Amino acid sequence: MIRVVLDTNVLITAFKDEYSYQKQIINEAILGHIQAYANNQTLRENSFILKKLIHDTEYQKELDRFLRQVNIVQNKKRVHIVSDPEDNKILESALEAKADYLITEDKALLELKKVENVKIVEPADFWIGYQESTGNDPWQKWVSFVAGDKNGKN
Repeated sequence: MIRVVLDTNVLITAFKDEYSYQKQIINEAILGHIQAYANNQTLRENSFILKKLIHDTEYQKELDRFLRQVNIVQNKKRVHIVSDPEDNKILESALEAKADYLITEDKALLELKKVENVKIVEPADFWIGYQESTGNDPWQKWVSFVAGDKNGKN
């Protein structure tokens, strides 16, 4: 199963747009199709920030479902790769979780592209690759259907 760490900026964007890549990623974590990881401090901060920003009770319930799905890691190894200590904490969590991806919109983190085995990607890049890898790419299904396969498979 794919392991991810989501930066706070991804969570904020997700709950502003129901159809965003960010929201689709969170939905997959809620459904248990991907595993999300964070450290306790980041979870508390995310919960605090998002509760201030989200006033819709249905979104608040989704946020709570997501936060309950997150696997906790303890950041034992400290890194000082980028100038922002908060960015380093997110990166530490990704390394501790042995995450496949750190999903972020932060430019400084995205410039790194990869640290150890953790790929650092934008939500859209993750989502497109994830859809292709699971065979759920709607474009591919449409192409297969047009090519004559009524079930969307080649």
